Amino acid sequence: MASKVIGLRERNRQHRIGLILGAASRLFAQSGYDSTRIEEIAEAAEVAPATVYNYFTNKANILTALAARHAYSSWAERSAFVQNPPGDPMEAVQGFERLLADQAMRTLGRECWRVILSAPYLQPGSRLHRAGIIFGCLIERHYRRMLRTFKERDQLDADVDIRALAELITAIGTYHFGRFISDETMTLDALKHEIEKHVLIIFLGVVPRQARPDAPGVLARH
Repeated sequence: MASKVIGLRERNRQHRIGLILGAASRLFAQSGYDSTRIEEIAEAAEVAPATVYNYFTNKANILTALAARHAYSSWAERSAFVQNPPGDPMEAVQGFERLLADQAMRTLGRECWRVILSAPYLQPGSRLHRAGIIFGCLIERHYRRMLRTFKERDQLDADVDIRALAELITAIGTYHFGRFISDETMTLDALKHEIEKHVLIIFLGVVPRQARPDAPGVLARH
């Protein structure tokens, strides 16, 4: 009997959390993150403000929960892409970056992403900061898996450091996404185009093969 009561309480708790996150997501999209008050979120979710504070403490924690929900809901689509990418490595990376951009704007607006990406500087060590780190790590993990497959197929040079390449591609995507969310005039298509240009440079290279330094020990660490 006690276990049934506990189970019912947990279901009710999760239901209320879902209502709060749904209301917050709508209000952040309509009014903006900074302009939205917790009392407004509570009213839209039809719960008491104290309930919101009890579950989340502050608005930043609500955004952290929304960011975590974004990562969870995006995982299956990303994994499906990585498991069956386009046959060309460059096209695969460019396609994955397009997917990341589409997913990001499907769930959160620019202002919310600005808050998340600024957390390392404005809220170092916060839950939001840690969430941003996890996002980057998840993307790098996808890239390592995908790039390793191409390397096993001999579609990448044998001396390519997969971890370093995954970090570089992730950094390029993060840089351009930061530009995108800070410039309201920049379109999603423009973001994708800018990333594609830099990915192209990575795969084409800038130094002729015969002019490259013979330093396999530096390149082949993983």
